Amino acid sequence: MTVAIDIGNTNTTVGILEGSKVLSSFKIPTAGLGNARGAAAALFKGRLRPFLGQCSEGAVYACSVVPQINPRLRLLVKRVLGTACKIAGEDFCVPLLNKYRIPSQVGQDRLVNAYAALKLFGKGLIVVDFGTAITFDIVSRKEEYLGGLIAPGLRLMQESLNKKTALLPFVELAKPIELIGRDTASSIRAGIVYGAASLCDGIIGRLLEKECRGYQVVVTGGDASLVKSFSRYMKTVDEHLILEGLAMLAESQKTGMRKPY
Repeated sequence: MTVAIDIGNTNTTVGILEGSKVLSSFKIPTAGLGNARGAAAALFKGRLRPFLGQCSEGAVYACSVVPQINPRLRLLVKRVLGTACKIAGEDFCVPLLNKYRIPSQVGQDRLVNAYAALKLFGKGLIVVDFGTAITFDIVSRKEEYLGGLIAPGLRLMQESLNKKTALLPFVELAKPIELIGRDTASSIRAGIVYGAASLCDGIIGRLLEKECRGYQVVVTGGDASLVKSFSRYMKTVDEHLILEGLAMLAESQKTGMRKPY
């Protein structure tokens, strides 16, 4: 059994997996992990304690885009499960040939997603992740990580409209019921969701026309299901792609595949 942890800018997702199958998962606010006595840490402890005797040494794997949280995560895992937490980029490498101009600039979450998609769906991929940012990552037919694109995510759009305007309220995201909004809330929802879908379709379409002709599109992330039905290209959705990738990497470490690139 593997515990996989994805520390994002907004939320941290924790999964319990048997092989690469997700048995259970939950989300907690990332900011809350910094407080050992806070609600987020308490939820983390409460949800993981039932697995205390089922996680062997080295069975907790994580990736993080919030480095300052990593030491706190290591402490929590050690206290709750009695084992070490291995973090991508610090304790192990994702075995992909990284063609980024400056390889260290690539977020480990993007590499884990690319690795998981390659293992699950094959070569030649456009991997789209709907998180705080929307990322597009390209895996070539030679199994290389080529790079990608980064755009604002739905939550950033939502918060920016509220914080940077005088009159627009904070509106909870949901599927729009109409393209032309008849009130402020429906107008914001339509603008964000249709806007994100159109942004993604525009980028994916450009990639498929030239650099990524014939590639498969794989979508993941918390807001993927919200946008999927409004997109031409987002047909294959794997909500737990990054957790599955971490579990695969855990297994590869156990079997001795530690080749870094």
